Amino acid sequence: MDEVVTASVVVISFNQRLFIERLATQLLDQDYAADDYEIVVVECASSDDTIEWLRSKSDSRLNPLYLTEQCNRSQGRNQGIRAARGDIIIMIDGDHTVSKNFVSAHVEAHKRGKCAIVGKSDFAPNPNFKAINDYLNNGGAAKFPASTPLPGRYFLTRNCSVPKQVLLEIGLFDETFDRWGGEDLDLGVRLEQAGIPIYGDNSSLALHHHFRTIDEVLSIVRLYGEGSVPRLVEKHPQLFRELNLDRLFNNPYEVNRFGAAERFVNRLLCSAPVFQIVRAYANIKSRSTVPRFVFDYLHLRQYAAGYRQSQKNK
Repeated sequence: MDEVVTASVVVISFNQRLFIERLATQLLDQDYAADDYEIVVVECASSDDTIEWLRSKSDSRLNPLYLTEQCNRSQGRNQGIRAARGDIIIMIDGDHTVSKNFVSAHVEAHKRGKCAIVGKSDFAPNPNFKAINDYLNNGGAAKFPASTPLPGRYFLTRNCSVPKQVLLEIGLFDETFDRWGGEDLDLGVRLEQAGIPIYGDNSSLALHHHFRTIDEVLSIVRLYGEGSVPRLVEKHPQLFRELNLDRLFNNPYEVNRFGAAERFVNRLLCSAPVFQIVRAYANIKSRSTVPRFVFDYLHLRQYAAGYRQSQKNK
């Protein structure tokens, strides 16, 4: 039987050779005990030369898992978690860079007891994407004090850690989430329901290097609303309210917080003409500062539009 280590870093790889090489090199140069952690790279049948590069490495801490077919992120992560030898599973997206204390910071954070950790994941500085990156860098877990448990919906897998036994007990990731996003939020809600506190931790900072324009982000958010949000609210009806969908639509799960007139006005505010004006303003100011409520509006409008489309498609 393979020897157990304290931590396993699980990374999903698909056609990201340069990103994976950079991240793996940094993960192999940590200030944590070299014999007490491993790196599990789940290689999802890439068509570039990622596999060749991984096979060229001889470090015993680097343990690639070669899959013969492409898979969604939930499937890939579940395979990596099952194969991991670590008591603590650290998950990091392949397009990130990390500092030398990344592993030790995650391990240290778990000394507070059984919990899940959401590490800080900031977009690297880039003046061409300042507005959207500032918004994303200062949202989510960043809005809460480090000592305050996060709501489950703030759990993100691009930089996080959870005890392996906890993941196995709650059933790992739901592999039916086969579109962009949703699988991490779902897992976070299930962690919360299982009584596992989720904490933000800025000491395990990672930098994200895959930049997207405002329009690209908004397109992804709409697809998330159409493909993942319906599954989320079906599994966890309270999310209909927590995601503010009840501001625009009748809540089929709870007593409505908003009357029909209020919902009608909100739908007018989310109409295409208003959306295009606000979107244009954000794009004009993309290299400057945009008030947070502007991006809050754009995000809500887009995933609500996607959700509405999903209901029409039924």
